Amino acid sequence: MIAALDHVTYRYGAGTTDALVDCSFAVRAGEVVVLAGPSGTGKTTILRALAGLVPHYHGGRLRGRVTANGSVAIAFQDPEAQGVYRDVVRDVAFGLECRGVPGPELWPAALAALARVGASHLAGRTLDSLSGGELQLAALAGVLAPTPELLLLDEPTAQLDDGAAAALVAHLRAIADDGTAIVIAEHRLDRVQHIADRVVQLGEHLGGSDAPLRSPRSPGAVGAELLAGRDLLVTRGARRVLDAQTIVVHAGEVVALRGANGAGKSTLLRLLAGLDRPEVGSVTLLGEDVTAVAAELRHPRLALVPQDPGRHLLCESVTDEVAFAGSPAAAVARSLDAMDVAHLADRHPRDLSAGERERVALAVALAVDPAVLLLDEPTRGMDSGRRRRLAALLRERASSGRGVLVATHDGAFGADVADREVRL
Repeated sequence: MIAALDHVTYRYGAGTTDALVDCSFAVRAGEVVVLAGPSGTGKTTILRALAGLVPHYHGGRLRGRVTANGSVAIAFQDPEAQGVYRDVVRDVAFGLECRGVPGPELWPAALAALARVGASHLAGRTLDSLSGGELQLAALAGVLAPTPELLLLDEPTAQLDDGAAAALVAHLRAIADDGTAIVIAEHRLDRVQHIADRVVQLGEHLGGSDAPLRSPRSPGAVGAELLAGRDLLVTRGARRVLDAQTIVVHAGEVVALRGANGAGKSTLLRLLAGLDRPEVGSVTLLGEDVTAVAAELRHPRLALVPQDPGRHLLCESVTDEVAFAGSPAAAVARSLDAMDVAHLADRHPRDLSAGERERVALAVALAVDPAVLLLDEPTRGMDSGRRRRLAALLRERASSGRGVLVATHDGAFGADVADREVRL
C-alpha cells in the first residue's frame, strides 16, 4: 500500500461543516484511481490529505490517520498558482532541484519531462506568456519530472484540448504500469475512465451519468450586433497570437470559441473585455467603438469571467462578492440561486473548491446582467449536472436577447450550448 486515509474526518479552519466525514481510502503501487463526484464533495481535500497539505498547510481539524510511503507529488486544480520560476524549463526543474539532482542533469531531465506531456514546444517560453492549458502542461511536467511514487492530479485535463488530454492520459497509464500510483480527481470521466483501475464515487452524482449534455435548447432570434472585434492583431515577441482575427456576437446567440491550447482564445476574450489592447484592429460594443476604452468602462454592458476566477475574488463572503459591483439585492439572490451557491453565502470565497469559486465568479457576472457575457473555460471544476444547468442558463440568456461568447475545450458543452462555433 502506497498511501491511505483511515477513518479521516476533516474540517477547514473557517468551515462550518466537515469536508470529509469518516473517509477511508487506499491506493496501491501501479494503480490509477479516479475520484468522481460533484464539486465540493471532498475530492480535492483527499488529494491534499495524501500530500500532507491537510492539515499541515491548510490548518483546520483532522481526526483519523493518513499514511504515505514514498515520495508524493501533487498538481493543483489551478496551475496558475503552482509556478515558482518565470522560465518554463527552470520551473519544471524546480522539483528535481529540491530532490538534489545534480546541476548538469537538471536541464535534460526537465526537457524530458516536458516531452512526456507533449509540451516540448514550451521550452524557451515564460510562464506569463502561456495560455491556461499550456500552464497546465508545464505544471504537470514539473510534478512528473522527479518520478514520484504517488502522483496526485486535480482536474489534470480541465484546460487541455482533446488531443493534449488524450496524449497526457495515455502517458499516465504508461507510468502507472511502471509502478507509480496515481490518484486523479476529475469531472471529465470520459477522458480518464478507460485508464482507471478504480473509480471512487463521492457524494451523489448530480445530474446522472457523464453522457453528452442534452439540455433543452430554445434559441432566440438572432438580432443586432452586440459585440465585434475586427482585424485584431496581437504578437508576443516573435509569436503572432492573433492574426487579423474577426469575431461578432449578435443578440440572441451563444458563440463557442474553440481551438487548441495556445491558439489565442483567452487573448481574444481579454481584448474584447478591454484588459489588453490590439496592435491593429478595433472593438465595438453596442455600436460604440471601445477600442481605446478601459475595461471598467465597458462594464456592466460587458462582463468577463476569466479562466482563473479565484484570483479576482476580493471579499470576505460569497454574498459580499456577488454584491460587490453594486447589484440589487434581488439580483444577487437570483444569481446565488442560479449558480447553486446560496448555501455558501457566508463562506469565504477562498475556502471554496475551484469549482465552487468558478460558480461564485459566474454569479458575480450574472448579477450585473450584462448585454454580453464572456466566459473562459466556465465548466472547469463542474460536474455534468452543473454543466447542464449552466448550458440551460446561457440558452435562457440568449433567448432573452443577450449575447454570450464562451471559450471552451469541453466539446459536449460547446455543442450543446452554442448556436455556432468559431475556431482559432
